[in-house]
Amino acid sequence: MIKLQQLCGIIKGRLKGDPGYEILSVNSLEKAGKEEITFAAKDTVKLEQVKAGALIVAEGSKIDYANLIYVPEPYAAFAALLEFFFPRSPFNEGIAGQAYVSPTARTGSGVSIGMFSYIGDNVEIGEDSEIHSGVQVYHNVKIGKNCLIYANVVIREDVEIGDHVIIQPGAVIGGDGFGFTRLSDGTPIKIPQKGKVIIGSHCEIGSNTCIDRSTVEETVLEDYVKLDNLVQIGHNVSIGRGTALSGQVGISGSVKIGKNVIMGGQVGVGDHIKIADGVMLAGKTGVVGNIKEENSIHGGYPHQDIRQWRKSSVIFRNLEKYIDRIRVLEKKIKKLEENEK
Repeated sequence: MIKLQQLCGIIKGRLKGDPGYEILSVNSLEKAGKEEITFAAKDTVKLEQVKAGALIVAEGSKIDYANLIYVPEPYAAFAALLEFFFPRSPFNEGIAGQAYVSPTARTGSGVSIGMFSYIGDNVEIGEDSEIHSGVQVYHNVKIGKNCLIYANVVIREDVEIGDHVIIQPGAVIGGDGFGFTRLSDGTPIKIPQKGKVIIGSHCEIGSNTCIDRSTVEETVLEDYVKLDNLVQIGHNVSIGRGTALSGQVGISGSVKIGKNVIMGGQVGVGDHIKIADGVMLAGKTGVVGNIKEENSIHGGYPHQDIRQWRKSSVIFRNLEKYIDRIRVLEKKIKKLEENEK
């Protein structure tokens, strides 16, 4: 149990209510009981259905409740309390005897490496990073501090990873880009992929996501980039700070994505395209050309302004009716023309 006054200190909030009220845990708004704390994202919450011991709300909120903690970002504060009440337990500590670590690799203090992992020549791993079982780290890789790399991740040679990066199970970082040329008879010839992948700090890479290396340049993810599961990042792609890509997004080679871009699931982006800062793309959008307007919203295939796409969607849904009406009108016009003759 912890008192509300102490919780306020953890999330740097302002308390209205009983500072000595004790909280046991956190829960969702719908399920939180009298010994639990939750958050209210909007003032439209039906308080008669809320049983929580305390609510986290935004500064300026008009919610009237017995125990309130005011913070600038309620969801972020709720996330901090989740970390507090449910701290992550290390999967492994130290370097497992069944792991291989090259004599030329350098590991900082507090690094842990799980069973059957491979750490290649000249690898650098920053302090307090945790590598789970079955991870393959090729030669000359640099991994920063406090990183968490889950089981069966593959990190190819020369990849650079910043601090506080999370890589979920099965991701492949630095695989060859899809680069080929063709002989005059059509035979495909592989172009060697000798570039590197650079991942900034505080990034997260989802399960089975692939980030390809380029031919000679760099594939770059800036700080705080978040990639969901099953995302494909092609060679020589650049992704700006704070951008988030949902599951099954596919980014073709040499695409330049700005800062704080958000893409829904299964968005596809053609090669050599540039996307401005703050752009939002609805799920399944097909981007076939540059998007220059910052903070704009697009959808559909080929992509278009979200308002126009919604109008087009209504038209498509009613297309059969429109065709029937056109046929009726054509018959009437034909009849009128015959009568005039």
